[in-house]
Amino acid sequence: MRTIKNALSFLLFAGILLVLVGVARPAFADPIAQKSSQYAEITQALTDLQQLQSNPDTDLEAAGYTADSLAQKLSDLRFQKYIQDTSEDWGICSNTTASTVGVYGYDPDHKHATPEIAYLGANQTTDDDWACTGVFLPSDASVTGIDLGGEGAIASLVDGTRLTISENPITGAIEFDAPIYKVLKAADTTLPLPELTLADVATQVATAPVD
Repeated sequence: MRTIKNALSFLLFAGILLVLVGVARPAFADPIAQKSSQYAEITQALTDLQQLQSNPDTDLEAAGYTADSLAQKLSDLRFQKYIQDTSEDWGICSNTTASTVGVYGYDPDHKHATPEIAYLGANQTTDDDWACTGVFLPSDASVTGIDLGGEGAIASLVDGTRLTISENPITGAIEFDAPIYKVLKAADTTLPLPELTLADVATQVATAPVD
């Protein structure tokens, strides 16, 4: 009899514990959408472009799009919205290339922290307690889908992105597996843009916090 009572007490305790965990979890697992200043901009842009696409009188060329480029932009925005709706981490970058790359990030636990450049070694992934916000693109880099025009830039990311940085095995171009939020040139940002070539970056000591 005592054994049965003990078993029932254990089950009751376990049930209460599960309920408490279920209630408490959302407080520690808010999606990035509830914290990111980018979310409103993404959702507004998505609404505007959906209206543009659905209007039969729209002059796509005058709006700066082709049918294909508009469809691609909408796809990117939907994916970025999905990232922010579902992700609980601020941003993680994985470097699968054979060389060190420059990344930007900050400690989200520091209230007024701003992104700084750090260097992520080959086959390393940034720590999930560190917000990876972008990738440094040297002026001589070849990047799939991005025309740098001979200028260094930052490929900034949507908050919550889990980005893999890879290298095309045929062309050697840098590739990303998630859409870029914005490409920031020197005139677009106050963040540091070092005057380093790809070869220079490859020789940097890895400093990014890693898993």
